[in-house]
Amino acid sequence: MADEAHATAVEESTPTSTAADKEMTRGQFLTAATVGVGGLMGVLIAAPVAGLALGPVFGGDDFEPVLLGTVDEFDEGSFVKVVLQPHSEKPDAYVRKKVAFVRKNAKPGDDRLALRGQEEFSVVSNVCMHLGCPVQASNSGFVCPCHGGSYDKDGKRQAGPPVRPLDRYLWEKRGDELWATAVYALTNDGERRSHRDPGQHTSGPESLFYPLQP
Repeated sequence: MADEAHATAVEESTPTSTAADKEMTRGQFLTAATVGVGGLMGVLIAAPVAGLALGPVFGGDDFEPVLLGTVDEFDEGSFVKVVLQPHSEKPDAYVRKKVAFVRKNAKPGDDRLALRGQEEFSVVSNVCMHLGCPVQASNSGFVCPCHGGSYDKDGKRQAGPPVRPLDRYLWEKRGDELWATAVYALTNDGERRSHRDPGQHTSGPESLFYPLQP
């Protein structure tokens, strides 16, 4: 009798176990599907963000050489505002215009932030190194009207939220013409660095996070 009761109990429990196994299989499928969809969505979201973050490292700055003017247009010791208009057939050429301040230095070595071999002229970007607002020239240097950033006459940061000096343009003389050929960043000590976006540090521990700025 005991054996028969045991066999009956086993037979009665078998369908229940099979149903439980089926339920677990469906649950595992749903779990895997959820994880898969979540992972795909994460990749779709992360890929563009990673592209924007790493773009400056691998893509470089897309700068087209542009005419600044003739050499005799620029006076010694004072900046002249110049609109850089790229000679491009691209449809968005009109939005790629930039502004620079060009100064012929009074004597070689007068420009404290210039590179060796680039002392004759200083070509300074008007883009504030805080959030990218256009700076304005003043008697003491440059001032950003957006958030009060202040720079001296060489574009070196003096006060306010900017994190580094104003960017510079490499230049070259082609006959009697002066051309801007590339844009670059500076450290707070005046050393040249690759072009970086406004708000990105070139000096100190913060520069180690480039381009993934906090």
